[in-house]
Amino acid sequence: MTKAFSILHRAAALLVALCLLVGMALPVYAAEDGALFFNAGSETIPTIPAANTSIEGVESAQEPIISDLETIPGEGDTPPTANEPGTEAGNTVNNTAAVPNNDGKTQEAAENQTPAADTDTAPADPALTDKTPADTPDTAAAPNHAINAEKTTAAKNNTEQDVLFADEDNPNEEDTMLADDLPDNDDANTPDTIADTSVSTGFIPATTTIYFEDDGRYDSTYNGNCTMRFLGFTGNGKEAYINKVMVDTGTTVTGKDGKNHRIFSITLNSADYPAGGFYRIAFQYYDGSNSTWQEEINAFGRDDGVNNDYLTAIDLLAGKKFVREGITISDQQGKHFNQNQHYNPSQWTRVEYYYKDTPLYFKNESDAALTDVTATFYKLENGAPAQTSIQTIGTVDAGKLAAQQILIPDNQSRFVQFTWGESGRSALYDFTTDYTENPETGVQKLDLTTANRYVCNGTDGTWESAGGDLLTAGKKIYFDATLSAYSYEGEYLPQSAMGDGETMYCFLTGSGGVKSLQMTQETDPTAADRKLWSCTIPAGTYTAVQFSATDNQNTPARDNKTRKYSTAEIPPTLQEPCFFADDGDPSAYTDGEGVNRDGYWGEKASVRDAESGKNTTVVDIASGEFKQEPGTKYITSTLYDYYTDYELNGLNRDTYPDGNTSSQRGYVTFEQFNRALSSAYTANNNVKYPLYTGHFQPSIGGWANPFATVAAGMKLYGWDGNTNSPDYKTFMAVNNSALDDSGNGNDDYNRTFQGLVESKTSDGTADGLPLLRTKNSTTNASVDPHFDKDFLQGKNAFNTVLGKVYEDVSFPLKQKAVFAQDPNRPDDNDPEGKAKYWYYDSNETSLYLKQGSARQSYYLAGDGINEASHNRDAGNKTDNMGYGFFPFNEAVTGSAPQYNYGFGAKLQFDFTLTEDGNVVVGKDTNDKDIKVPIKFFFSGDDDVWVYIDGELVLDVGGAHGKASGLLEFGENNTVTPYVSSNKNTDSNDTMVYEDYGSGETAKTVKYNGQSITFNKKGTTKTLKKQSTHTLTMYYMERGMWESNMALAFNFPDHNELQVEKQVDVSDVNPLFRDSFKNQKIFTFNIQNLATHYEAKATDEPAIQTEKLPDTVYSSATGLLSYESSLPEDVGTGSAVLWSSDKSDPSSLYRDQRRGTLTWDSSINISPYSYLTFDVYVQGSPTDTCAMSNLYVELWDTSGKQMGCLGSKGLQSSDVYGAATALHPGTWYTVRLMLNSLKQVEGFDKTQLKSITVGDNYARSIYLRNFTFSSAPTLPKQTGFTTAQYNVPDYGSAESGKLENAAYAVFSSNLGNGDVVDENGRFLLQDGETVTFNDQFRRGSYIALQEQIDTELYDTTWTVYENDVPVTSVSGNSNVVTMGDVSTLQNVRGTAPNDGRTEKAVVATLDGHNTQNAYTEAQKPNAGTLVFRSYSSSADGNELTKLKVVFNNKVKTGKLIIRKVPAKGETLEGKAFTFTVRFGDVGGQSLGDTIAPKEYTCTVENHNGTYYGEIVIDKIPVGTRFVVWENEQTGTSLKSVSIEGGKDCAVAADGVKVYGAIAKGEANAATATFENTARELIDITVKKEWKKQDGTTDIPQADLPNAIYLQLQRTETPDEADSWLPVSGYESVELKKPDGYEGWTKQFTGLDKYDASKSESARVAYTYRVLESASAGGHFYGGAAGDVIEISGKKYKVLNTTRVTGDSTNKTLTLTNQLQDAKYNLVITKQDAQDNSIKLGGVEFKLEKLNTVPIETPKTGTTAAGTGELAFADLTPGNYRLTETKTAEGYTLLSEAIEFTLTADGQCRRGDETFGKITPGADGVYNIALTIYNRKGFTLPHTGADAPSLWLLIGLPALVAVLLVLVFRYKRGGKRS
Repeated sequence: MTKAFSILHRAAALLVALCLLVGMALPVYAAEDGALFFNAGSETIPTIPAANTSIEGVESAQEPIISDLETIPGEGDTPPTANEPGTEAGNTVNNTAAVPNNDGKTQEAAENQTPAADTDTAPADPALTDKTPADTPDTAAAPNHAINAEKTTAAKNNTEQDVLFADEDNPNEEDTMLADDLPDNDDANTPDTIADTSVSTGFIPATTTIYFEDDGRYDSTYNGNCTMRFLGFTGNGKEAYINKVMVDTGTTVTGKDGKNHRIFSITLNSADYPAGGFYRIAFQYYDGSNSTWQEEINAFGRDDGVNNDYLTAIDLLAGKKFVREGITISDQQGKHFNQNQHYNPSQWTRVEYYYKDTPLYFKNESDAALTDVTATFYKLENGAPAQTSIQTIGTVDAGKLAAQQILIPDNQSRFVQFTWGESGRSALYDFTTDYTENPETGVQKLDLTTANRYVCNGTDGTWESAGGDLLTAGKKIYFDATLSAYSYEGEYLPQSAMGDGETMYCFLTGSGGVKSLQMTQETDPTAADRKLWSCTIPAGTYTAVQFSATDNQNTPARDNKTRKYSTAEIPPTLQEPCFFADDGDPSAYTDGEGVNRDGYWGEKASVRDAESGKNTTVVDIASGEFKQEPGTKYITSTLYDYYTDYELNGLNRDTYPDGNTSSQRGYVTFEQFNRALSSAYTANNNVKYPLYTGHFQPSIGGWANPFATVAAGMKLYGWDGNTNSPDYKTFMAVNNSALDDSGNGNDDYNRTFQGLVESKTSDGTADGLPLLRTKNSTTNASVDPHFDKDFLQGKNAFNTVLGKVYEDVSFPLKQKAVFAQDPNRPDDNDPEGKAKYWYYDSNETSLYLKQGSARQSYYLAGDGINEASHNRDAGNKTDNMGYGFFPFNEAVTGSAPQYNYGFGAKLQFDFTLTEDGNVVVGKDTNDKDIKVPIKFFFSGDDDVWVYIDGELVLDVGGAHGKASGLLEFGENNTVTPYVSSNKNTDSNDTMVYEDYGSGETAKTVKYNGQSITFNKKGTTKTLKKQSTHTLTMYYMERGMWESNMALAFNFPDHNELQVEKQVDVSDVNPLFRDSFKNQKIFTFNIQNLATHYEAKATDEPAIQTEKLPDTVYSSATGLLSYESSLPEDVGTGSAVLWSSDKSDPSSLYRDQRRGTLTWDSSINISPYSYLTFDVYVQGSPTDTCAMSNLYVELWDTSGKQMGCLGSKGLQSSDVYGAATALHPGTWYTVRLMLNSLKQVEGFDKTQLKSITVGDNYARSIYLRNFTFSSAPTLPKQTGFTTAQYNVPDYGSAESGKLENAAYAVFSSNLGNGDVVDENGRFLLQDGETVTFNDQFRRGSYIALQEQIDTELYDTTWTVYENDVPVTSVSGNSNVVTMGDVSTLQNVRGTAPNDGRTEKAVVATLDGHNTQNAYTEAQKPNAGTLVFRSYSSSADGNELTKLKVVFNNKVKTGKLIIRKVPAKGETLEGKAFTFTVRFGDVGGQSLGDTIAPKEYTCTVENHNGTYYGEIVIDKIPVGTRFVVWENEQTGTSLKSVSIEGGKDCAVAADGVKVYGAIAKGEANAATATFENTARELIDITVKKEWKKQDGTTDIPQADLPNAIYLQLQRTETPDEADSWLPVSGYESVELKKPDGYEGWTKQFTGLDKYDASKSESARVAYTYRVLESASAGGHFYGGAAGDVIEISGKKYKVLNTTRVTGDSTNKTLTLTNQLQDAKYNLVITKQDAQDNSIKLGGVEFKLEKLNTVPIETPKTGTTAAGTGELAFADLTPGNYRLTETKTAEGYTLLSEAIEFTLTADGQCRRGDETFGKITPGADGVYNIALTIYNRKGFTLPHTGADAPSLWLLIGLPALVAVLLVLVFRYKRGGKRS
């Protein structure tokens, strides 16, 4: 060892010794209050136990108030952001909801606690630990002062608001509301008047019944084998008369002779008595056996026809009975009785009155509204009035005529009395001519010919003529000559047309005589061929009006004048009175003079409808009780009745006066209808083959009455008078049976014409209409108007109802082997003898249209053949003509002229096919199937077109006699058409059926024993491959004379259950109706309990799936993070977590909120139908998270998107099952329907690259298991009826209870079918019908329930059997027992229940035991249907066909926007426009976006109150809206308020209102906008928070929850004391925003200046805003240098902006700049072992480091007794504390303590908090630091303690040891 090293070694040893010695001393250490501030084990600071210094009193995060609706997680009372509502999907906060205490627990709210407007419960600041902060009351007292606090009615709440218009909604059309919604009142029975006939009142009823009482000889002489006829002579002479068969009323009276006298009746209408009465009436006993009359009883008039003096007014005859008894005067032959007599009242007896449907009116001429106005009618019964009817009129405003028409209810009523209010009552008025027979005093007479309006003065009233004000000066009246202008050119008629281009005149009768006015012709832009004339009433008083085609008032009328109408006869409610003149049938054909043109009065804007306007019945439809017949199949049909010229006048063909068919009048009875058709064809100008109705006689030599003679006047499209022209030949080939399209003819009138219609329907589906063949295929085709409901009901160039449509008519079919060689005796060796077809044949059954008395729907019924259905030829003969299909002929008693020719029919039904196109009809001797082809057969006339799924497959078109067509089906969905013959000659037309190919034999079938050969064959077609098809047959009778119909088919039959969904939007505003279309959102659950046979499993369908790889989740980006292990309360496994602490209600910041899942290789999703994923939302289970706020987006490799486009979230139509909300705390599986998701153009489903997800609100959402899956593969349809034991039971045969019908197969009328999912669910959309064929066993229970939003829909259901509603619940009593349910029609609810119980049966069938777990006949405890017939006569094994129709009627509400002036103003006449934006239709985001819509109102005087009002009604419940006023020059918006509705409130900007629609009138949302002529301004306050540097924003998390603002103003801003708070804005809460928007507040409706001052004295106000930390605290910002303390932090208030009314930028910016914190450091010096010993006299030095210039250190000495030393007014920075002198006997602190004071009130040592920090009331942070010292080393002394003694003994010994060691090493070293 070297010397140097030796010395070093020794020094080290000495150093160690010294260290040991020092270590034995007890040093001191410094610590926080109750905690070590150095790490344990530190060399100078030994470890001692730490006191519990955890911060106590810090409250937990306040839990949110929750409801069962959408809430914002973790936010408590959070206000809506600016411009956004505060609730989502119509949610509110319950006043009795649980509210949090400050300790984080909840307490129950006080009962009916009402929250203060726009306020929240302020949570305690977690930073304030040991004391309650000042000025933070539980409930802030700021008002919701959007504009005026007193005007605001709805407070904001704490629920999340579904973003109303993030989806850019937009309306399509305006719902126009009339200010005074008066009805289109045509007043059908307004009485006409005629000249006085001395005893007549002049009243002419629109309809009347005349009775005849036989004297007994009807039975005694004729044994009842005769008919009674009524002869009424309508003119002077013998020629003009009507001859009608009277009806036996079924009642008799006992005559004076004691015999029973029969009573007969005849009902007439005004067309039957054009002279206002009859010149002669006679009653004839008519013997039908020899076609002659036997007796004639004359009532009045002369036999020779000289009856000028015998005209008897109709009111003397109406409702009366002519009594034969006592009449003995007769001629010599005893056949004529009572000849040549005048009207004798004694021979007539009153049966009834004739005032039915006569209108009365009520007018309020008092100065106040009359409420509860009613009209009560009475009849005379047992000598006293007996009530017959009460009609409610309601409230009638002062000075107003009640819009409601009061109709005399029947012909028994004779009295009327009005009542109003609590006690108002009129006299009892007798309006009959029997006034003198009144039973009691007090009854007053009412003459309806002079007065029909009751004028009430509030206590009493008088009667006046209701029409008196319609012929006053300035009023415009109209004459509609659309039909009367047609002159029937070529028929050489005796009368004239009226209004056909010549000048029209109006004759006004006044006190000064008659004034003639020339009328002006007008146009109607909606009806091109409407002929409309008008005139304006000049000054003067007029009492009657007459229209004329000549200006000569004195010339006799020849159908060119109307009669004269008094003002009493013109309905007073008409706004634009228009006289709709009749066409010329029958008047134009009437000989003589004095023929007036008839018509009726109606609104000019209404559609011409004489049947309604005259209150007549054009076609008699009998009423009956529908009963399902056993063995009958009912299919749905629609009937179209086309009106003849006679019927267009409101007349019934039963009364047609002309019996001649061989005339143009008899051939072309549809002249007006054909002219309207022609107009439609002309407008389209692309119709190759125009179709018309009637008999168009060709110009063939010798044939009388060719159409060419009248064609020039009709001017029909497609007609050419040149018989050699192609147009003429085509016209005749298409509309007549004689000629082909080359102009050639033969004796075969049964030839068809193919190609009249296009190959597809109007929309290409089964619901489309036939399209007429086009001349040019590149131009749109025209729908055949014959089947266009809108066209027939008035949407045509004539603005005229041209016919009537009867929908949903039940058409009955019977079953028979009609194709057997002998149908009545089928041969076992004939396969067709075993095949039963459903069929109808008019030669076997005459079907007539009837209306069900119970359900008011229509059905066809018949029993055998009826003479009224006898086919006739053009000569009106029936020889060998057979019987036809005449559904409107039941009441016809005449012949061809009375027939209802001209009609159409549509028959439609679904069917299935088999793979080979055959059906099995039995087994042969070898047990092999016997099959026959599936066929559809038709035979008849005229046009028949058969479509399958919208494609034309059988064309039997043309006007022809009986022709036949056949469809024969083959394998692979093929079908081949055949027709008996055709007459097309165009060989290039591919639609024409052709001759058979070489070697083929013409197909021949036997139908009902008659051989039919099909000589023409069409092209075989292949139908779409789908489980169910729809066949639609269109049929027309347009050629007259005969109307044969036979049809038959043998499509496979099944036990069938159909479910149909209908959404009733009839009460929905048109703006929203489309929102309910194509929405597959209606979810159904179906369960089944099989009551018979053993278990039969269901085949599970094949489903293809593709899951996202696991690596997709672990590489998630954006706001998605991968959670490899889920929290215990969430679940197990892994997921991705989407989380955000911000809300984005408008989805404006979606780019910042997306979370992304992406993968390496693109995925082809085109084979898939669904995307499923699991989702879990964190939060309270009672919260609701609207699905519409969740967005899922799919992206392809080129960046194109599919899914939630724009700002849309998931829509109800996107999600299978229509789930609209998620409740936190539960895992949900969401299934998206890929075909429903929107996509941008060009999106490539084969290249999917990523999925993004997000939500509009601050929440945390877990997602996992993203999987694509295909639609299930449907099993093949066999087409045969499945044996019951082979029908699935879904597990119920063994469980004996209802089970989900999982994987039951169904087809849909909208395309391919589907299967019920594993949970028993399936979805439907409006208009969809699904069919379950052989999926449920007969007799099983079916539990079917719709899972519907009952807030939006009222649901009813109806069960149909064979397409007929079940109105009586019955069944075969051998298999089922009835319950207490009586009807299954229109039942409220969502789960059908028939109350029936299936019986338990023990038997075997084909070796299968019928019994299963259902051993006891017991109905399940649920709403169920027993799946079998409801007919008591049905066979127990009869096929069952049931359909359940669910009808959801949309509930609606109303939005009212009201404009009111400010107090003291009127704003009268000013118009205001509002913009309304609707969204979230129905509360389910239904349909596409609806664009904002503008509405305008004008302020008017309403009985002294000024306001304007817009009413938008029929809005679906739950629909959200925002309303704001467009700027109006000259006025300013003063305030906005809203009441009613749901979750309605004023928006944060103060100028908009928002909310949701609630149901019903009482809950109408009413938004009131108050305007003033004063100049007002709006001011926006923008609040900014900056750090100490003045530029960096303070993070939102570090900001307070709210501050309070005070708006001030002054006229002298330079005077500091002049600022005053604005009333209502003294303290307004401004809450921390939870989204991306900043702190803003809108103040609206502020005065620009003091309006109370004169204009010259006005000075514009200057506005500023101040702030406070609490509602009632001091407001800062009024002086420079103001500092506000909020939540313990101090901010400098920078408030230099001011706003005046002239400021361009009306924004006040209020900035808070965080101030540097100030500190007091308080040191406590104490003994390390005895805390009670405080060390005084210890000196410290405190240095602030790194300052420029260097600051002088602070020094100080701890106080005696307390040991404390304080360093005050410290500022942020780095500090070093050094102990420079310790207490006597104590060791000095070994090293200095360094720490940092931050600007925001933190004291830190490194990364850890240092010291205990307590904010003081003055904002200074107090830092408490305790420093511990140990006593130092001293020499021993008497009485020294033991440790000191041991030190004195041990220290020398230690030194000695060290010395020995040192010298020993030395020697050792030496030794070495």
